[in-house]
Amino acid sequence: MRLVGQIHITVRGDVVLRDPSWWEKVKRGLGSRVDLETDEMKNGIEATAIVDAVRRALGRLGVENALSLVIDDTVIFQDTEGKPDDLPDLVLALSEHASVFGRGFRELRFAAEHEEAGLRLVIETRARTRHRKDEPAAIVSVGGRLGELEPKRGESAEIYRSRVEPLIKDPTRFEGARHAFESFVQRLEGGLAAMLPDAEVVEKKAETRLVRAPEGAVTAPERPENRPLAPAYDPYLHYYPSPMGMVLDAMIFSSVMHMMMPPSMMIVSPLGAPLGSVSEVQARPELASEEQVAHADASLSDDGHAGRSGQDQAQDQDDHGQASSDGDGGAWWDDSGDSGGGGGWDDGGGGGWDSGGGDGGLD
Repeated sequence: MRLVGQIHITVRGDVVLRDPSWWEKVKRGLGSRVDLETDEMKNGIEATAIVDAVRRALGRLGVENALSLVIDDTVIFQDTEGKPDDLPDLVLALSEHASVFGRGFRELRFAAEHEEAGLRLVIETRARTRHRKDEPAAIVSVGGRLGELEPKRGESAEIYRSRVEPLIKDPTRFEGARHAFESFVQRLEGGLAAMLPDAEVVEKKAETRLVRAPEGAVTAPERPENRPLAPAYDPYLHYYPSPMGMVLDAMIFSSVMHMMMPPSMMIVSPLGAPLGSVSEVQARPELASEEQVAHADASLSDDGHAGRSGQDQAQDQDDHGQASSDGDGGAWWDDSGDSGGGGGWDDGGGGGWDSGGGDGGLD
């Protein structure tokens, strides 16, 4: 079971103008009007100011544990020791590097973690100084898990199964987690709106998901999706990846299919395609059959790009076919330039940075 929420922040900005070509300069010299507008916007508010507003909104909610701060492919701060209440350390690191980066960066990524109401939460903010017209200036993604269902350090698969099996038979446990998660996302949205009165702050989703994977894939480690607008995006997986995630989903799926009053969950494919609610799949099991799961994923990845939507593909083509004046724009969920640096956070409980992973650098 995965709890996934997202809030989009849109701020005022100016359209980015590209440099005119030689022929366009000639046409302008002859009195013709030349359209130099691109499909990109430059924010009127710096990305660092947006991130600072997010940090202050999180502080109001009692979130004080920082995970990491990355500017482009440079790690500015990372909590390698699992130190509590270290958000001030991250703020200090950002202020020390502000003069170095200024506005000359593509993306700033800030992540924090929090525990409340039995939930473990990861809150990740991605902000850009420039973006497509139809993109938000920043995306705040929230990923959560029910703490008592997470693997413990040194726990074998067999012990894990025997411990959580009795817990997943109670639908009220899932409903309580869902309500607590939705409350957190709503409060975060309200806090962000208060900190950014001139911005448009919109909650896009706050949902409970259950991934339905083919039987042969339930024990395979998951590869976290790295694009925040991808259907399967879940920031929790980036910082606490676990090979037991699919195992837990399979166990919960088997349990909820026999419940008289099932919890409110959306069953999705591994790439995030919705298959139906639990009650809908109970009534029509074919909705979550292996054939349907494969078909749903194929509909998202028919171009071989692991679930990239048509909008993603079109914007990738724009990135390569129409560069803006200084080459700093581009769709900021494009993963074609992923630096592949410092990986996710080790799930062993110590908060250590896994240098062998695939998520340390930004897109």
